[in-house]
Amino acid sequence: MITAEKLAIYRSYGGNVDLWQHAGSPKSDIISGADWAAIGALLQELAFYKGALASERYREHIRRRLAQVAADQETERQLLKMV
Repeated sequence: MITAEKLAIYRSYGGNVDLWQHAGSPKSDIISGADWAAIGALLQELAFYKGALASERYREHIRRRLAQVAADQETERQLLKMV
Protein backbone atom coordinates (compact mmCIF):
# COMPACT_ATOMS: atom_id res chain seq x y z
CA MET A 1 0.00 0.00 0.00
CA ILE A 2 1.33 3.41 -0.95
CA THR A 3 0.86 6.04 1.74
CA ALA A 4 1.47 9.77 1.94
CA GLU A 5 4.37 9.08 4.31
CA LYS A 6 6.04 6.78 1.78
CA LEU A 7 5.55 9.38 -0.95
CA ALA A 8 7.18 12.04 1.23
CA ILE A 9 10.27 9.87 1.63
CA TYR A 10 10.28 9.02 -2.08
CA ARG A 11 10.07 12.70 -3.01
CA SER A 12 12.77 13.69 -0.52
CA TYR A 13 15.23 11.59 -2.55
CA GLY A 14 13.85 12.75 -5.88
CA GLY A 15 12.67 9.21 -6.58
CA ASN A 16 16.30 8.07 -6.75
CA VAL A 17 16.44 4.67 -5.06
CA ASP A 18 20.24 4.56 -5.36
CA LEU A 19 20.56 7.81 -3.43
CA TRP A 20 18.22 6.46 -0.74
CA GLN A 21 20.20 3.20 -0.48
CA HIS A 22 23.50 5.09 -0.44
CA ALA A 23 22.16 7.09 2.52
CA GLY A 24 21.65 3.78 4.35
CA SER A 25 17.98 3.33 3.42
CA PRO A 26 16.66 5.63 6.14
CA LYS A 27 13.14 4.94 7.34
CA SER A 28 13.27 1.46 5.79
CA ASP A 29 10.79 0.48 8.49
CA ILE A 30 8.31 2.71 6.60
CA ILE A 31 9.31 2.27 2.94
CA SER A 32 10.95 -0.73 1.32
CA GLY A 33 12.71 -1.22 -1.97
CA ALA A 34 9.57 -2.96 -3.22
CA ASP A 35 7.51 0.10 -2.26
CA TRP A 36 10.01 2.28 -4.09
CA ALA A 37 9.67 0.17 -7.24
CA ALA A 38 5.87 0.15 -6.99
CA ILE A 39 5.75 3.94 -6.73
CA GLY A 40 8.06 4.32 -9.73
CA ALA A 41 6.04 1.88 -11.84
CA LEU A 42 2.77 3.56 -10.93
CA LEU A 43 4.18 6.99 -11.75
CA GLN A 44 5.16 5.70 -15.21
CA GLU A 45 1.64 4.40 -15.77
CA LEU A 46 0.16 7.67 -14.55
CA ALA A 47 2.35 9.57 -17.03
CA PHE A 48 0.69 7.59 -19.84
CA TYR A 49 -2.68 8.28 -18.27
CA LYS A 50 -2.19 12.02 -17.90
CA GLY A 51 -0.52 12.35 -21.27
CA ALA A 52 -3.48 10.68 -22.98
CA LEU A 53 -1.07 8.11 -24.42
CA ALA A 54 -3.10 5.12 -23.30
CA SER A 55 -6.20 3.52 -24.72
CA GLU A 56 -9.43 3.92 -22.79
CA ARG A 57 -9.17 0.31 -21.61
CA TYR A 58 -5.62 0.83 -20.32
CA ARG A 59 -6.62 4.13 -18.71
CA GLU A 60 -9.35 2.28 -16.79
CA HIS A 61 -6.79 -0.33 -15.71
CA ILE A 62 -4.53 2.44 -14.41
CA ARG A 63 -7.38 4.07 -12.46
CA ARG A 64 -8.28 0.73 -10.84
CA ARG A 65 -4.63 0.09 -9.98
CA LEU A 66 -4.29 3.55 -8.46
CA ALA A 67 -7.35 2.95 -6.28
CA GLN A 68 -5.99 -0.45 -5.19
CA VAL A 69 -2.50 0.64 -4.18
CA ALA A 70 -3.11 4.13 -2.76
CA ALA A 71 -3.99 4.20 0.92
CA ASP A 72 -6.56 6.96 0.47
CA GLN A 73 -7.80 9.66 -1.88
CA GLU A 74 -5.22 12.16 -0.67
CA THR A 75 -2.45 9.74 -1.63
CA GLU A 76 -4.08 9.32 -5.04
CA ARG A 77 -4.10 13.11 -5.50
CA GLN A 78 -0.46 13.34 -4.46
CA LEU A 79 0.53 10.65 -6.94
CA LEU A 80 -1.31 12.40 -9.75
CA LYS A 81 0.42 15.68 -8.87
CA MET A 82 3.83 14.00 -9.07
CA VAL A 83 3.42 13.27 -12.78
